[in-house]
Amino acid sequence: MQTAQDLTQQAVAAMSATPSASNSPTHTTPVGRRTSGKTSQIPPERKEAITALVSKVFTRLEAIFPRTFSSAFPTVDMLKLSRREVAQELARWPMLPTNQTIERALSEIKRTGNTWPPTIPELIAKLQPSAEDAGMPNSADAWREAVNHAHHPAEHCWRHEAVRLAGQAVGWWELTHTTAQSTWPRLERRFEKHYAALVNRVLAGEELQAQGLIGHEGSETRGAKAERASREAAQQQAEAAGMPHRMNPEQGMRSLRAALGGR
Repeated sequence: MQTAQDLTQQAVAAMSATPSASNSPTHTTPVGRRTSGKTSQIPPERKEAITALVSKVFTRLEAIFPRTFSSAFPTVDMLKLSRREVAQELARWPMLPTNQTIERALSEIKRTGNTWPPTIPELIAKLQPSAEDAGMPNSADAWREAVNHAHHPAEHCWRHEAVRLAGQAVGWWELTHTTAQSTWPRLERRFEKHYAALVNRVLAGEELQAQGLIGHEGSETRGAKAERASREAAQQQAEAAGMPHRMNPEQGMRSLRAALGGR
């Protein structure tokens, strides 16, 4: 079993070559597979990038929390162990945080109003790359793109495959034939759920493929499409008549017939 002294010595060895924050190469560094998390088993250039990134983050934290930083990390060895924990976590990520991600994380930390530095788990969570760091649009932009090009998805040049797959999972027919305003928030929530899952897969280093996603083009029968169109038309007329939209289809049809004079 490793002693505290052993861990300290390992941390010192791992972080002893830390370059200055001003030389931090914090560009995106994609890789195809997850690494083991041990800095000694990753390419030298990636190890150097991780070491510089960690150095930059902790230097900024010391500047942000000048009075409490030394209390949070009371010894040199404790500081090096904390930096080592962050470095080991970053080594597992297929993509390192960009400069934009780091600045966003530090801004969020400052906006909290806390007078103490974040814990290591909190810091790691804030450094997690976002969709934009992977060259993907944010959820709101992805939703607008999916809606705007749902009529001809095969002809559109998508900003990222994840946008097309999320729209496909919701259903192109739904996105092009839904007319009831009350239905759109539900469709958007479904899209956001699918898109978030796809973003996580991309950030984990996975290459997206169309297999295994529900709601692909042409999966719905003509009869099912016609039935759904009828339900949506009835719902739209019911809403126009001032009827509640939370009724089930049978209740809605009965109410609609009554509003139309029993027809």
